[in-house]
Amino acid sequence: MIQVKEKFGDIDIRELEILEKLENNGHLTQRDLSKEVGIALGLVNHLLKKMVTKGWIKIKNIDAKKIRYLITPEGAKEKSSLLYKRVESTIHFYLEAKRVIKDKVIHLKNEGIEDVSIYGINHISEVLFIVLKEIGLELNSVVDEKKEGKEWFGYKVIGIDQFVKSNTGVLILASFDKEEIDGFCNEQENVKVVTLRE
Repeated sequence: MIQVKEKFGDIDIRELEILEKLENNGHLTQRDLSKEVGIALGLVNHLLKKMVTKGWIKIKNIDAKKIRYLITPEGAKEKSSLLYKRVESTIHFYLEAKRVIKDKVIHLKNEGIEDVSIYGINHISEVLFIVLKEIGLELNSVVDEKKEGKEWFGYKVIGIDQFVKSNTGVLILASFDKEEIDGFCNEQENVKVVTLRE
């Protein structure tokens, strides 16, 4: 559904995270990196060996038990390149998400609906918020049980019970996850729900 022009893969993310961690603290052990980056120790070892081979980092022996990882100028350049690649990938994802969301909700405007509500506060709802502004649909309310009572872009978040009682019409579910969408639609049979995927 949503595709990114230049894919920023899991390995790229891990390499960038390792380089960033080592830039801040070259004394980290492989075990420390494993915990901080959230990947298996064996994968950390593999990626570090790969980075040494590519000349991105050097290993300096401090004593028999301790080593220090030093990022080389080539490694700093690669870290910068990976960071820009990640930003570009994120922008492409945002633009594609915006297009997909607009395609899924533009019919509401064409049907004469003037205002809608959003269910779920996440990255998708942020993009949805922008799309609604662009196509001229008013946001009536923001619904999310977990964040009820908090504020989101100037709106006080309400729970689903309050939304149902107020009978405010169309609710757009801010999710691309089919399982989550199906579960929500089954639970809220009496609410007019618009989903962002079939």
